Amino acid sequence: MRAESRLRAAHAALAVAFLAFGAIDGTWAARLPAIQHGLGLNSGQLGIVIFAVSIAATASLPLAGWLTSHRGSRGPAQLGLLVCALGLTLAAFAPGLRTLVLSAGVLGAGIGLADISANAHGVTLEDRVGRPLLSGLHGSWSFGLLTGSAIAAVAAAAGAGPKVLFPAVAVGVAGVAVLVMPRLLPGAEDAAVESARFALPRGALALPAFLTFCSMFAESATMNWSAVFLAGPAGAGAALAAGGVVAFSVAMAFARLGGDPLTVRWGVGGLARRGGFLSAAGMLLAITTRSPAPALVGFACVGAGCAAIVPALFRVAAAAPGIAAGAGIAAVATAGYTGSVVEGPVIGFLARGIGLSGALGLVVAVSAAIALLGPRLERGG
Repeated sequence: MRAESRLRAAHAALAVAFLAFGAIDGTWAARLPAIQHGLGLNSGQLGIVIFAVSIAATASLPLAGWLTSHRGSRGPAQLGLLVCALGLTLAAFAPGLRTLVLSAGVLGAGIGLADISANAHGVTLEDRVGRPLLSGLHGSWSFGLLTGSAIAAVAAAAGAGPKVLFPAVAVGVAGVAVLVMPRLLPGAEDAAVESARFALPRGALALPAFLTFCSMFAESATMNWSAVFLAGPAGAGAALAAGGVVAFSVAMAFARLGGDPLTVRWGVGGLARRGGFLSAAGMLLAITTRSPAPALVGFACVGAGCAAIVPALFRVAAAAPGIAAGAGIAAVATAGYTGSVVEGPVIGFLARGIGLSGALGLVVAVSAAIALLGPRLERGG
């Protein structure tokens, strides 16, 4: 009974950690327009900042895997949240583009550490309790994203800039790392989890890897650029602009709650077709109307459309014939992270040439690819 109580406490603490992790992402994304305005950055320069977060997060994955496999996942998860808090605080006071890029790199490194180690701890807990937990934990991340973006919207409405908001959120995140995460299973008890590694997607994994790239490109682009779009082409105020991330987060959080039963009902192909179409239609609504209210609806549609696609594709990869489950997931995850990495600079620099509305048309294109190619998953590619 005592062991069962410890597992429940660890599960609750990990859910709070995922919530804090999501809050960091939501706070950062929702106040990107304020950062851009405060430093006078153009779209290309902002794309470099977003790229710095993504590339640092990706580069930290092997370290996170090594630390997790050698030290257990609790310590790296705590460290990741503390590094995130530091990066967020540094970004608030960055005086120029160069220092902002460095701060974004610190933030990204923390995100990568927290991501891998927290998920590894979730796998350990699943092994101990004998039932799936990761889907619910990822739902906690989504609600954290919602919480962070909502706090950012309220702060913007109250006139509180990043120099006030970011350190305040950082203190809360650091508090979670120091006060809550010690309830996780200690490193000595952490079950062995396969280290994070990259694999080249090929053969049966090629299509799910490509679709994962498309889905994470669409998710990342919407999360990073929705507030910028609302503050720019749509002409919204600061508080309403931050609401773009809120709309995306709410829709994704609640859609994830129904993702598993919908996958059972429609199959992976049917889920991809419907989700891809909804995501494409939502972004098309936003960029063609260039008006705050329709754009908020559109960003919510992207969140709902993408919500269950990546978990479903991970299941496809894990079941690929002749390929170990871990290797299959690693391959499609590599493609997905690549989508997140390239999204920032691609959207940013394309926006300099054709405008942000045109650049976000790429989200329509990758979402349409999911809708059109997804059904092939159930026909063997």
